[in-house]
Amino acid sequence: MKIAVLGDVHANLAAFETVIDHVEQWAPDVVISTGDIINRGPSSGECLDLVVEKSKSRGWHTLRGNHEDYIIHQSTPQAERDGPVFECFYQSYWTFQQIDCDVSAIRTWKDLLEVEGPDGSLVRVAHGSVLGNNRGIFPKSSDEDLILKGGEPKPAVFCAGHTHAAFSRMLNGTLFVNVGSVGIPFDGDWRAGYARLTFKKGSWLEEIVRLEYDREKTLAEYANSGFLTDAGPIAWLVLGEYLFAKSQLYSWHRDYFDLVMQGELDLETTVREQLEGQGMWEKVRSFL
Repeated sequence: MKIAVLGDVHANLAAFETVIDHVEQWAPDVVISTGDIINRGPSSGECLDLVVEKSKSRGWHTLRGNHEDYIIHQSTPQAERDGPVFECFYQSYWTFQQIDCDVSAIRTWKDLLEVEGPDGSLVRVAHGSVLGNNRGIFPKSSDEDLILKGGEPKPAVFCAGHTHAAFSRMLNGTLFVNVGSVGIPFDGDWRAGYARLTFKKGSWLEEIVRLEYDREKTLAEYANSGFLTDAGPIAWLVLGEYLFAKSQLYSWHRDYFDLVMQGELDLETTVREQLEGQGMWEKVRSFL
């Protein structure tokens, strides 16, 4: 039995198309997307259409990530439409508009999926973990943290995305696998990633695949889609993540979000400070 697991496309169409071609050449029995197909990138509409088509034509299973949750929130009466919160999350509102404000497909996506192996073993897949879409697993996660996030009953394989950091670890009879990211890896390697699970000779084996793709096509989408000019300064942080394959939103939120909420600093200033501190601003600015 062969299972392909991919996720965190983040609206990177060129990377997504490359991974799809590679997966389909491998011809797995099951394909699972861990979510975050849209948002945090320039081509959400196209990526959403593509994964919906694969679900219909190829039987793909697609889970809902935290970024799908952000876009669903934009469709609710509780969504902010002015003020500092709206400004900080304007990039998600921009994505909501790019998919024509239609969240009907992503509303149907589940949080967890379990697949039974040939021997009756359990493969459990989530976006982050059983604790939620924002509770992910990392290469440096403790054994206790992994076991908690893998859930009960103990699976033979627990597979997730969310943290954009690919790794695998065998622990107490469970193979823990983070599939990395198709669209914006955070390990310094820009190549698109996904995971292959293979049941062979009574055991589950994993392989993390990394693929080069047409980065210039993606950069053209950043420029031509309006993402960099119309989606607000947070889009500049996303571009920095893409160019350097290194997380920026998490540390920006930790260091600056409260200051923006309190009116002590404006959003654009904090984004520039974040990127300057990471040595990214000059390269990011060259695309603006």
